[in-house]
Amino acid sequence: MKAYLLNRRGYTESEDIAPFKSDLVTDLLLEPVLQCMAKNDNFIYTQCKKILLSPMTDRENILHRQSALRDAIRNKKTILSLYATVAEVVTDVSNFRSTNKKNGNPLPAVKVIRSIEQLDLLANGLERLKAEIVNTYGHFTGVIFRDFYDEFLKEFNSDFVNLVHEKTALLRAISNGGEIQISGRIGRGLKTEGFIVNTLSEFQDKRKFDIMESLFSTKVRKNEIRISYNDLQVYQDCMELETAGLLHVATCFEGFARELIKLFDSLRAQLAFFHGCCNLHSQMINMVYPVCFPEVVKGSHSLSGTDIYDLGIAIKNLRLPTVNDLGGEDTLLYLITGTNNGGKTTFIRSVAVSQLMAQCGMFVPAKSMITQVFSGIYTHFVRNEDVTMTAGKLEEELRRLSRIVDHMKQESVIFLNESFATTSEREGAAIAEDIVRAFMDNNVTCFFVTHIYSYAKKAYDEKYPRTKFLQAERTEEGERTFRITEGEPSLTGYGMEMYHEILGDI
Repeated sequence: MKAYLLNRRGYTESEDIAPFKSDLVTDLLLEPVLQCMAKNDNFIYTQCKKILLSPMTDRENILHRQSALRDAIRNKKTILSLYATVAEVVTDVSNFRSTNKKNGNPLPAVKVIRSIEQLDLLANGLERLKAEIVNTYGHFTGVIFRDFYDEFLKEFNSDFVNLVHEKTALLRAISNGGEIQISGRIGRGLKTEGFIVNTLSEFQDKRKFDIMESLFSTKVRKNEIRISYNDLQVYQDCMELETAGLLHVATCFEGFARELIKLFDSLRAQLAFFHGCCNLHSQMINMVYPVCFPEVVKGSHSLSGTDIYDLGIAIKNLRLPTVNDLGGEDTLLYLITGTNNGGKTTFIRSVAVSQLMAQCGMFVPAKSMITQVFSGIYTHFVRNEDVTMTAGKLEEELRRLSRIVDHMKQESVIFLNESFATTSEREGAAIAEDIVRAFMDNNVTCFFVTHIYSYAKKAYDEKYPRTKFLQAERTEEGERTFRITEGEPSLTGYGMEMYHEILGDI
């Protein structure tokens, strides 16, 4: 059985559309978000990080995951309980296997005994999970969890669980002196081959046999050849047969156990993500942060939202930062200018995080959002200077950009933050114009925070097509509002104002 909670049946993972994961974590301030999801559970942290940094391009699978997550959020207590049960089973089995692995390669009889102990753990785990599912049956209203519940109860019904216990008891009986019936044939060189374990049976005292059973047994087995153990070579050959039979039995049950372990591992990984999302959602609701599931539309160049905010900053500071609206149908370039520390970086980070979460099938930090599916998500934020002095800042920027371009496809989205500002205004403008135009020619959506005023002013004067000009808002009194509004590019520096404010006239 396979659990299809995160992904729909038949879904195959697409190629990695966010290959520079460490850049995403750093640029988008994702660490506080991941810590909030994990709540000190390392496995949840790892699993949520893996999924959050693996956005999807399959719209149907995004909608599938949205549906499952909505149902999970409505049943947070059930999700937490299911995860705890599954995680406990996986931990018990993992500890058992690790302990036995340290003990080296066991004898066949010992291997059978270990199979018994592992099956006991899995059988008890199945019963606990089944009890959890029976007790919460009907809690979920969405089709995804209901289908999983129904399939699990059908697959692992009472007959199946009883069968597992019967086989476990039989294995235990074999290890205590039961009987293995093996058939084979004589091959080339008079060597035996083609062994098959026919039956396993518990040891039975012959004194318990009645007369009729004894007569019947004698009649049926009249063609049997009895081998005397007085011959040492024959004895050794028989021991080899017994060893082969025990190993075959252990191997068969190991394969069965492996399938159950795969199911528990898969369930734990999927439920860990839902658990993390429930943790994050609860935090956002408790802090009265806007949150919604985005509408993912077909087509391209559709990206808009209301009350979008920087989730990392909100969690880190435990307060809602300034929210912004975004409207951009049929827009390829968002050119953002304005004063330093005016909220420009926070704005594009809020949009980037929302888009990343949307393509993971998650809710987003916004009151509402409509977006498309991009074929790649990239960030290019300004970095501190190379401490090894092996490259200048501009060279380092261009190298990172070159790596991105090598992976980029059409219909991607890239978030540029103060790129190309480490050279002269003239050179920076020329570089920015060439690169941004190349992006637009290939239908790549670009959010560009820039201090290169000459470039931004030229783009505005020449009325670049499919471009929206945004700026960090500033009141008439010169105060920053940290809101981003539409408007003509403005000078980004207010150094003289700051100089007079702090030092006065000298």
